[in-house]
Amino acid sequence: MAERYDVVVVGSGVGGMCAAALAVKKGYKTLVLESLDRVGGRYSTVEIDGYKCLTGACVIHYSGWVPWVFKEVGAPLELRDASEVYYNIKGQEFKVPLQNRVTALFDICNRLGGGEGKSKNIMGGMVKEVASKKLSGFFGKAVMDPKQTGGLTLREWLLQYTDNPVAHALFDSLSIGWVVAHSYEIPASEYFYFMSVMKGMNDIGLAPKGNKYNMEQLVKVVKSNGDVWLASPVTKILVSKGVVTGVVVRKEGGAEEEIACKAVISNVGPRKTVELSGEENYPEEYLRDMRVKLRPVPVTLVHVASEKPLVMPGGEHGMELVAGMRRVTAAVPLTNTCPELAPKGMHLIHYACSPPSTLVAMDPEEEIRMINKDLRDLHPDFDRYAKIISIEPKNIDDDLNEGRSWQAAPYQMPRETPVKNLWNVGDGVQSRGYTGTSGCAEGAKNVVEQLKKAVKPG
Repeated sequence: MAERYDVVVVGSGVGGMCAAALAVKKGYKTLVLESLDRVGGRYSTVEIDGYKCLTGACVIHYSGWVPWVFKEVGAPLELRDASEVYYNIKGQEFKVPLQNRVTALFDICNRLGGGEGKSKNIMGGMVKEVASKKLSGFFGKAVMDPKQTGGLTLREWLLQYTDNPVAHALFDSLSIGWVVAHSYEIPASEYFYFMSVMKGMNDIGLAPKGNKYNMEQLVKVVKSNGDVWLASPVTKILVSKGVVTGVVVRKEGGAEEEIACKAVISNVGPRKTVELSGEENYPEEYLRDMRVKLRPVPVTLVHVASEKPLVMPGGEHGMELVAGMRRVTAAVPLTNTCPELAPKGMHLIHYACSPPSTLVAMDPEEEIRMINKDLRDLHPDFDRYAKIISIEPKNIDDDLNEGRSWQAAPYQMPRETPVKNLWNVGDGVQSRGYTGTSGCAEGAKNVVEQLKKAVKPG
């Protein structure tokens, strides 16, 4: 056995690093093991030709749990406000106010659906004023009871009020962006619950030095009473008589070695955790729940370099939700807020693109073909001023796909596993209403609270 640790954290995503830093601050000697050569998982940075490209997640909520964790452990967190939101509908941009965003959404639908004046009737149907008031009222509720929405999907619920394709396209863009499932897939109650808990997109920030820089601040915290090993995949989680006892790791790709510990916190997802620790250590009920609940989500991430601003050309700090395209659902002009992420005078745009279904594997070649069409439809002069510098289809079996499951309560597993002193953090085990980076940090906080009750440091 090599050096012994109190806690081993498998994976260095937001959930793993937040858990590790919090554990260190509670006195636990902690080792983080990461298979990649960088920290951060989906919240990290890869440099390509001088551009700092994102590996997945774009933003941090100021009022969410990530800033709370950084403050709790004494780590600096660098963010710049990027709360402005636009809706892009068939190439037309509409600014959305910070307040009353749902009402604004339906005002836009009314205009595009055949309103007064010279507005283009690009879609049939119109949302009536009374319907807008009823719909926006749902977002003011603190808790959405599934019974109130009749068990309907978000799309089915919206159809009760309108069949306006513009409204449906916008709600689908919102849904895939925040709960990583289409409006025709996710229960309406879960979507509304998220909007009430997370406040939608009202308080988000981007990292001016890149996401990896922020995660490296947590690495410094961990190294005050532990270590972080990169390029060091865990090949097994050791279990004896139902209790975790350590891990087997290939440090920096070398020979396997055993690391003894009192507890393991896994940030590689429930499926991978079971694989590493052995199915024989889990009751069939747990395995059955895991097979049924977890729904890994495919996505394609695109970064475009441009000589001129393509998205939010006025320099606004925020993002666009894109409706009516084949695959593109969101666009973030990173350099509007953080010009440091690109060479001087150049622009960097991050696009999130979703296939028609999140329930099955996508065809990467078809996704790339559709995305290329979308980019040129959105930006007619694309080939003159811009180029794709990265396009990454991440399928359902990718370790860093859009998510290990739809980010809603019925599709999450418990963080505590049937193996004593083995917990999961990250997506796939998030609390109801919390998604993305904030959900990962909130889960890390809860796991470390459980750790304190179960294991003494030292």
